[in-house]
Amino acid sequence: MRGRYHSTTRLAAVRMCRSSILFLVLAVVATATGARAGGPMQPVSFYVDTAFANNPSLASMQERIRAKENAAVVAGALDDPKLRFGISNVPVRSWSFREEDMTGKEIGLSQMFPYPGKRKLRTEVVSREKEQTEFDLQEMRNMLRSEIKMAYAELAFVRRQSDVVRGSQAVMRETIAVSREMYTVGKTVQSDVLRAQVELGRMQDMLLTLENREKVLSIRLNTLAALSPDRAVPPLEDLPEFRSPLRPEELVEIYKGERPARKALQARVDRGEAAVALAKKEYYPDFEVGVSYMQRDDMPDGTRRPDMFSSMVEMNLPIWRKEKLAPAVREMEAEKRMAVRELENLDLETSNRVGNTVATVENRAELAALYRTTLIPQAEQTFQANVEAYQVGTIDFPTLVDAIIAVLNFRRDYLGMLMDQYVTKAQLEAAVGRELK
Repeated sequence: MRGRYHSTTRLAAVRMCRSSILFLVLAVVATATGARAGGPMQPVSFYVDTAFANNPSLASMQERIRAKENAAVVAGALDDPKLRFGISNVPVRSWSFREEDMTGKEIGLSQMFPYPGKRKLRTEVVSREKEQTEFDLQEMRNMLRSEIKMAYAELAFVRRQSDVVRGSQAVMRETIAVSREMYTVGKTVQSDVLRAQVELGRMQDMLLTLENREKVLSIRLNTLAALSPDRAVPPLEDLPEFRSPLRPEELVEIYKGERPARKALQARVDRGEAAVALAKKEYYPDFEVGVSYMQRDDMPDGTRRPDMFSSMVEMNLPIWRKEKLAPAVREMEAEKRMAVRELENLDLETSNRVGNTVATVENRAELAALYRTTLIPQAEQTFQANVEAYQVGTIDFPTLVDAIIAVLNFRRDYLGMLMDQYVTKAQLEAAVGRELK
């Protein structure tokens, strides 16, 4: 009888060893090819292009640009001319147009002409606003692309982490089955079996958390791409390890030349200069030129009276300089200085962010390579060795369970590092203003 029990235990241990080794092989393959299972992969470019085509915020900004284009035309146009009708010097005693020599019916036309240079500056101010809006649109597109890439990467790696947890659950279930057989023949204690069941429950909790995170990220990815939130997200691209090919100094130069937010602030500075010049032009008067024609009736005795022509030039007198004009100039100068300070702050902030981000990407790349080439293979070899050692009774059951958990944790940490790499890279692209290879 004892021989039969011993044989059954040995057989179960061998079965566990084989299935565990098989799982390790299959899990490695699933990690590399899982994105291709279940249909064609959906690249991140699909979501980016869809968002650019359908996002309502981008469409709203496009309409704002069109509005600014027309506003620039309006800003440089002359005011509407004034047409005047009137009667002059009508005696109230008789209300006659023939009694008094100066009585007449008048029609006049006048046009306001701003001081030379004002129209050009008004056009420039609004044109700079339009230019700033165009760069704001580009910045919105860059930020949207960055957010889509971050959501895409998180979703892709959360799915891969879920696959790893499911594989570990399969190994743990096989381990529990073996432990129960061992328990029935007195080769292990009940606490070991319960410990394995607790670890299996923790894996299930981990998987439920990952599945919930997958649902949240799927909704976010669809929403960012202006798709239906409940639309199923197909398999995603496989995202391998990478290293940043550019140095921080090169990235800062790219930022200075291409970041739309920086260009928008520079347009704001230029607008401030034009606004200051326009405010100073208010020290000079505007002119209104007018002409009028007066028609006069004949005298009561039939004497003919000639019609009369008049012309005039009017101008405003900008005399309230201390109370009105000087504060307006100071206001525009303050707005310009504020734009300059914001530009300097963005330069400083981006330089710091680029340095930190590049360091983070390089650190994650080194750690990911360490996990892939050293820690994960060593953990898998340790697990296989523990299976063989447990089979012959040289290690206890908790040690075998710890080896399973170690493989799981190393693989999850590895995928988490890759996810951090891609999320950080997307943030770096947003900071410098263009996609990076």
